[in-house]
Amino acid sequence: MGVLKKLATEASGYRLRFALTQAHSTWRRVMASNFQDFIARNSVVPVTNLPLVHTTASYRLDGIKTANAIVPTKCDVFETPLSYFFVGRPAYKVHEGDGEAEEWELPCCFIFEYEAVKNPERVFPFDSGAFARKRMPQYVSMMPIDNFNVADTPNAPLKIVGAYFGDAKKYVKGQAKEVSTFQGEFALGVFDAEIKAVHRLALEKHNAKVDDRRLSVELQTAETLDLRVTRPIAVVAPMPYFEDKAFRDHVLNEWKAQPIGYPISSLSSGAYYSAIYERIEKLYKELKLL
Repeated sequence: MGVLKKLATEASGYRLRFALTQAHSTWRRVMASNFQDFIARNSVVPVTNLPLVHTTASYRLDGIKTANAIVPTKCDVFETPLSYFFVGRPAYKVHEGDGEAEEWELPCCFIFEYEAVKNPERVFPFDSGAFARKRMPQYVSMMPIDNFNVADTPNAPLKIVGAYFGDAKKYVKGQAKEVSTFQGEFALGVFDAEIKAVHRLALEKHNAKVDDRRLSVELQTAETLDLRVTRPIAVVAPMPYFEDKAFRDHVLNEWKAQPIGYPISSLSSGAYYSAIYERIEKLYKELKLL
């Protein structure tokens, strides 16, 4: 009888867990936001794969080299250790001071195959940090940020690119679909505010507060990326780092990545992003991604 009772208890536990799983799945479907439902549509077609870009301050290169890994750090928005990646673009901004930046303050980028982040914690159509810090316009910041998290939708990052830009090249260049084209293609109405707000954000041209973060698709992961296993395609950093033979050899031999340097001069850190974009776009063309 004891064995039967144990089996009955276990079976009851399995049924309860299954019921809770089903209830959670149903709740997600019922409570899905306007934007989440949109990205899940079959009519929203993903573009072909674009690389993922992880950007950080060059000061961190020494620690990354020592660990041979990109390790999540405490995020002050979601209050858990996370690493951030953007589809195709070096959209994350390191701290931008007003004066001339030292070389260790300048941005560096790790460029990975799209599949490098397999199970993202969250996926947003914009920089969630910029959203949390009120850098986004009122027409989108008035909405709950969780309504834009589409991590539960398969291939969501590339579907966002397909929906709002149409192809990878236009996404990288920041050329979103025209309003009439976009709204006509998806038959949008008055209650599609979240969908239209994200599109308007993509079209913003004269708002310095949001720059290229306005529609750069963001992925977050809590996993550590071992750079000897999940190897970067390339590492973009200030030229002096690759003039260091030990570091250059490490990038080439340990990570099997292409070192791509950019020159430095008497500029603030924010002034270097055009040089980084230029080199990344050149790489994508060489890889026949654009």
